[in-house]
Amino acid sequence: MKAPGRGHLYWARLPGDKRRPVLVLSPDARNERAHDVIVAPLTTTLRPSPTHVRLRPREAGAQQASVVACERITTLERAVLDPRPLGGPLSEERLNEVARAVLRAIGVPIGL
Repeated sequence: MKAPGRGHLYWARLPGDKRRPVLVLSPDARNERAHDVIVAPLTTTLRPSPTHVRLRPREAGAQQASVVACERITTLERAVLDPRPLGGPLSEERLNEVARAVLRAIGVPIGL
């Protein structure tokens, strides 16, 4: 399997959860060398939260309006990801929103 790309969505089965899209957060250099990747799951439960980043339908291949649940970051073995991404990568601007939401989720004060 080709290494998953940062900023891309992939289908994955999270432990104890249903099959759902995940956003790869880890950098490509890490993804190429490690057996696991750092991800945040998507959900279609659109609750407002400072740790959620909303995606529009079809953005990066999302099938419907979703949120990246940045408070649920985890690592997954590369083998549990489908081999092909759902679409192109998220924009750099959207990835920056995700990074800020991850920092909020772990309690790092941000002034952005």
